Amino acid sequence: MHRTVPRTDLVLGIVALLFTGLSWTLAAMSIRDHAIEYLCLAVFSTGVAAAVPVRRTRPVTSFAITCVMFGAMAVTAQLSPVYLSVEPILLFAPISLLAVTEYARSWWWGPVGLVIGIVVSLGSPAVRMEHFAWSVTYHVVVLAAEYLWGSRRRAVRAAHERDLAAARGNERARIAAELHDVLGHTLVAVRAQAGAGLVIAERRGESTAEVLRTVAEITKDALGDVRHLVGLLRDGHDGTASADSFADLRDTVRRARAAGVTVEEELPSDVELVVWQQTWPAPIRLAVLRVVREAVTNVIKHAGPGASMRVRIGRESGNCVVVIENTGVVPRNLGAGRGLAGLRERMSSVGGTLEVVPTESGVRLAARIPTRTPDGYP
Repeated sequence: MHRTVPRTDLVLGIVALLFTGLSWTLAAMSIRDHAIEYLCLAVFSTGVAAAVPVRRTRPVTSFAITCVMFGAMAVTAQLSPVYLSVEPILLFAPISLLAVTEYARSWWWGPVGLVIGIVVSLGSPAVRMEHFAWSVTYHVVVLAAEYLWGSRRRAVRAAHERDLAAARGNERARIAAELHDVLGHTLVAVRAQAGAGLVIAERRGESTAEVLRTVAEITKDALGDVRHLVGLLRDGHDGTASADSFADLRDTVRRARAAGVTVEEELPSDVELVVWQQTWPAPIRLAVLRVVREAVTNVIKHAGPGASMRVRIGRESGNCVVVIENTGVVPRNLGAGRGLAGLRERMSSVGGTLEVVPTESGVRLAARIPTRTPDGYP
């Protein structure tokens, strides 16, 4: 339902007023001959015209007023001792049916309106007794055509609204995942660095400058990502190109070491990473980076002191394979967190797979990501 009166309905309202003006003119010309009947038709025409501008903003109210006015016209025509002229305002009967069929909140107003319209049309001034069957058939065909058209438009509009709702839901889910990945990873790393800084400060003999420098770098990167997500919410631009640089892989590993995790890495060369950056689609790059960030974050959060981690990233049979194994404490609810749930959704969106299983000494995370999107882009 529209909240403001559309311009089309304002134009139709003006046309209806012009038709009403003709009715009042005819009533004035018939002041000495059946003036009451023509005056009634003019009043009822005015009522129909008043309902036209709100046919979409208040479809049921507009249709009810229109039906009452046309019903009163039918009664007036039947009681009149002479045949009254056909009012041009009658053209708005199918228009009113179209509006209530398409815009009423409840779908059943359409068929109810069709039945009411057919019943009222039996007494329409346009139905001549000498051509009764043809006139009634014409009315029924026109009303049925308007009902079918309105039903079709309602179905199309409903499908469009469902698509918009689904798109909004997907966009909210994607933004939620990005916020979790950006802020979750960053805050865990900051907490770990702050804890290390406290330990060093307690020793009093060691400098905390390196720890504080790492904290500053982490928060700087996070602020950039958060600004991008705010821009995504405010401007609606595509967010897949943010924070998708493979240069961040080595920074992520370095931050894990700075948090006290022993890291063994098998990463591609800088030249190979540049090639990946230039040839892989943004969703694929983001998927790889998010897998590594989530795994590193989980090791920092859950593995405990003295944890170690092995990171291996490479290509196998057209897929990017990420395997991260760590030693340390295994969470009781392994796989139940929002981060891993978001990773599985991201893997599904790019046609990849994710496996997270406990091992004898820790946890193993393995992801296999096609280096092309499911639709073959690029």
